[in-house]
Amino acid sequence: PKVINNISIDMLFRCRFLHGINEFDNILFPEDFIEFYKISNGAYLFEDVTYGQWGLILLDLYFIGLKTKEFMLDNEDGIFGDYIVGEFIGDNDLLLLRLDKSKEDYGSIIIANRMDTRDEWKKVEKNFRNFIVNFAINEGQKYWE
Repeated sequence: PKVINNISIDMLFRCRFLHGINEFDNILFPEDFIEFYKISNGAYLFEDVTYGQWGLILLDLYFIGLKTKEFMLDNEDGIFGDYIVGEFIGDNDLLLLRLDKSKEDYGSIIIANRMDTRDEWKKVEKNFRNFIVNFAINEGQKYWE
């Protein structure tokens, strides 16, 4: 764990990565997402180990399936191709990956707040790679806000 001064001097943050995976259950994930998950089948990014109120959990493939089903049942704004691939710690924001190959937003990353309607969600990146790079450069801060 380390201090990130521009967030807080009294909190410690860490990143943890799970073991990679090679089988993707016939889901048409974009290549950049597959490459990341081959290395790490989920991760805890910039996790606040002091208070537990900050960070991003990238779900493993099993929980992506569960969270996506739950999301689609509980959220009337969910549409075909929405996959929940992550949850932000300490708030209601979800990391949504668009996987409808027939749409131009295939592979894009959207921040979906459970309390907001779809038109209030933020499309933050065109692909997963850009999201991960920018999230790391910004040391876990929500750079899209």
